[in-house]
Amino acid sequence: MIFACDLDQTLIYSRRSMGPVEESELVPVEKYEGEDLSYMTRTAYIRLRELSREIDFVPTTTRIYEQYARIHGLADGISIRYAIVSNGGRVLIDGRTDEQWDGLIREAVRAGAASGDEAMALFRRLADTSWVLKERYCDELFHAVVVERDRIPHGWMDELASELSGMGWNCSLQGRKVYLVPDPVSKGAAVRYVKELTGASFVFAAGDSLLDESMLRVADEAMAPGHGELFRSYGSGNDRAIRFSHRSGIMAAEEILNAAAACNKTEVAG
Repeated sequence: MIFACDLDQTLIYSRRSMGPVEESELVPVEKYEGEDLSYMTRTAYIRLRELSREIDFVPTTTRIYEQYARIHGLADGISIRYAIVSNGGRVLIDGRTDEQWDGLIREAVRAGAASGDEAMALFRRLADTSWVLKERYCDELFHAVVVERDRIPHGWMDELASELSGMGWNCSLQGRKVYLVPDPVSKGAAVRYVKELTGASFVFAAGDSLLDESMLRVADEAMAPGHGELFRSYGSGNDRAIRFSHRSGIMAAEEILNAAAACNKTEVAG
């Protein structure tokens, strides 16, 4: 079984996003510039370590490789053969870029989407520079733009999405970042590729944002925490393909890991 799991606000949490939790229960898993940046609960960390010995745990993140590599907690007793970074743009095998996937995805982007410069030019035309703080072209595949979220006009993201769709791109607002992503670059496509590599017959996937939706749609079992973009979009219960945790914040990770472990037991028994 593959357990494809988003990281930020699904498995690991900053102090701003974790919600109420006892300090003694926190395990630091990421350090940046000398400061602890992300955490898991002790229970979740132990469960992930145990689970990674039984199944293929595949971290699946929008982070680029350098940001992913900061998460030191994933290197301590947790078995990881495959990882997906750059929102599906790169697949790692034993920490190294899979060149076959890299070639496939870049050719798909060239053939099926406008250039990154064109997508960013559209964003700049529609955006007000007063609330755009910083932008980054990630792995020469997609854009991440830091914004003052509260100043984005109502309906602006819908307008951006509509304009981008004709260019083979899509967008998502996560926290303070607007992501512009070419359609061929998706976590779902990368998870399908890793599934083929492993020969796995079952995929359990978890994630909190609309950028995670593609991998949840290709999974045999899909789960999202009781917070985030997916919860706001589908948490009313209208979408039965995605199960939502009862808990939100950092405690949701424990519930997701328990569900993944239960699926594994069912698969083994079956």
